[in-house]
Amino acid sequence: MDDRAGDEMASGPIAAVDENVRLLVERLQSLGEGESAIADLVACGSRAVPHLRKFLLAGRITSVPQPRVWAVEALAWLRANDVLLEYVQAPARTHDPQLLLAEDAVKNTAARRIGETRDEQTFQILLDLSRKRNLPGLIESLAEFERPEAIPCLDRALEDDFCRAAAEAGLRRLGRRARNALMLSALMPLPNAEEETPGSLFRRRSVLMLLAEVGLDRTNWAELRPILAERDPELLVRIARITAAVADSADRFTAARKLVGVLAGLPWYLIKETETALEALAPESLLPIEAELERRASNPTRAGDEVFRLLLRLEEKLRRRP
Repeated sequence: MDDRAGDEMASGPIAAVDENVRLLVERLQSLGEGESAIADLVACGSRAVPHLRKFLLAGRITSVPQPRVWAVEALAWLRANDVLLEYVQAPARTHDPQLLLAEDAVKNTAARRIGETRDEQTFQILLDLSRKRNLPGLIESLAEFERPEAIPCLDRALEDDFCRAAAEAGLRRLGRRARNALMLSALMPLPNAEEETPGSLFRRRSVLMLLAEVGLDRTNWAELRPILAERDPELLVRIARITAAVADSADRFTAARKLVGVLAGLPWYLIKETETALEALAPESLLPIEAELERRASNPTRAGDEVFRLLLRLEEKLRRRP
């Protein structure tokens, strides 16, 4: 048999596999059948990787992200981490807001799958990417490493509505290793105290919640004490939990007085947390509670006063304590 005949016989099965892979990649674009193509693509082995890479890095971007998400899943099963890393680092190929939103869903999936590889190169790439932009999947993967070097990125991600939960979970896992950075963040309204952005305020609220969970001592309290002068009700609720745990009687009284003063303007989701904080601040909270009850008792419409009823319930509970 001559060499050319041998090459043709060898190339026949390879060409058939490539054609099969091409058809499977096309099938990914069917919302009805696309998911079932993943297993078939994985069964093709490494021959599927170049086709999936082309589809992901150069294929048409649409407002429906699912076909490209399935391509990411297939590449992850094929352990083509290099392709996924190349994809998440690639610049955006569109400026259309709707298409960018769809592509974010694909990049989130890719970042989560990349995070399953816990090596130094992957960590450094994720860290570098997180300095440029926030994506929930990226923050989740970065948090999974539980590395203190990620704390600044996780702290910044607290300002993003979509990334906050993932960032909180990551900082929670770091625990006391994150405490000093969290204390600094709690005291840093951006760009300044007079013009603080909503994102900065959300970050500081989360930070105080995390600090209450991590635990502080009296030496830490001296640094955080100025937050008692804040006006934001949610910040006051969060700092009150810390005050109850580590502060002296005078600061406990101040925290209780401030909490009672903002009760009327609290959103519903903070009511229970505030009630718990006022209980924890007892006995110092009893006097501000009684003073506010006395003030509201003279109001002829107090029958419909939710704050009055809450304070009355609290006063009765605290007075029953031994």
